[in-house]
Amino acid sequence: MATLKDERKEFESLGHIYPVQPGVNIHREIIAGVSGYWFTPEQPGGSEVVIFLHGGGYIYGSIESHRAMVSHIAKAIERKILLVEYSLAPEHPFPAALNETVAVIRELVRTVPDFQFSIMGDSAGGNLAMSTALKLKSLNAQPALYHVLISPWVNMETVYPSYAKNEKLDPIITKDFVQYAAGLYTAGHDLKDPLVSPVHGDFRGTSPTLILVGAHEVLTDDSIFLYEALKKAGVVSELKVYDGADHVWPLVDVHSKRSVEALDEIIDFIVVHQESAVK
Repeated sequence: MATLKDERKEFESLGHIYPVQPGVNIHREIIAGVSGYWFTPEQPGGSEVVIFLHGGGYIYGSIESHRAMVSHIAKAIERKILLVEYSLAPEHPFPAALNETVAVIRELVRTVPDFQFSIMGDSAGGNLAMSTALKLKSLNAQPALYHVLISPWVNMETVYPSYAKNEKLDPIITKDFVQYAAGLYTAGHDLKDPLVSPVHGDFRGTSPTLILVGAHEVLTDDSIFLYEALKKAGVVSELKVYDGADHVWPLVDVHSKRSVEALDEIIDFIVVHQESAVK
């Protein structure tokens, strides 16, 4: 039977399916005691830094699993990206990842003149992105310019219809896995807490958000319900649902037609909302 260590190693192999984007410099920095990795394209075009929060159910994931995909995203969007290598559960359950992410952002705001940032995350990283937005709001701290979420997991209660509807269509995620990961991450904490399941949060006054998801994911409804919650709160938001796309599809093939379409959507969204923020 595979151990958690074995599972993590297998997950990290996703980062070696295709090569890192040439011309993107990658270097490590410790910020607020947390390991982070800077991805700098040859000609960064925006003034903001994209804080990237990786997926893996809060129990897997690292620079190894996401290095290749993030390097290609950095090149495509022409932005510096900081991948935060937050601590994983069960060794470090909730709220460790959230506290570390907020600490990194606040340290950069404190120490870098005129620091501007956005937040991007995939799967559990999408959960962490929106939990971070809610936490920053509660602290009256500087918010992100915008959020970009790829196949976000935003409700740990596993109650949405897409779990049953897409059970046989999703080759990557299962309800059993989601419940397993949620149990390790929350360690008995209330699953309805908005900092655990951000779909329940008060998003009034938060930043524009783009949500990208595959139509056949067990997590498809997470994206749909989050989008509805954002719209109800008056947040500028967009939802793009891709037929035939699997969970976090650019992680497996960043050059596929649907991945290219997703990157184009991200670029268009960033241009609009980065410029709006500057104005």
